[in-house]
Amino acid sequence: MSRRLPAATMAKPKVPKDYRQAHLHCRTFGHTWHLGEGSPDGNGFYRFVLLCEVCKARRIDTVNRRTGAILPGSRRYEYQPGYQAKGEGIVRRTVYRVEFIKRITNEEGN
Repeated sequence: MSRRLPAATMAKPKVPKDYRQAHLHCRTFGHTWHLGEGSPDGNGFYRFVLLCEVCKARRIDTVNRRTGAILPGSRRYEYQPGYQAKGEGIVRRTVYRVEFIKRITNEEGN
């Protein structure tokens, strides 16, 4: 049986200091999608490309033209360099929110 460290002693993942504000905005509030190009994709499907107005990410969906269902496994995302934060552990949305508040209020520290 493994021992778990108390939560206070475990290092919490942090948002990198050089993380772009546009990326932080989308990590905090979600993307602001608008329709980009679209085109037929094979027999009975349509390919939508959505563009994020804030961070310029792209979301690609292939949709069944008859049912409106997204083809399983077809959704994919393309992010701008630097969007996917590198580091130890998963940074939770709450951590992005705290960092966003610090930046817009010019707070320093942890």
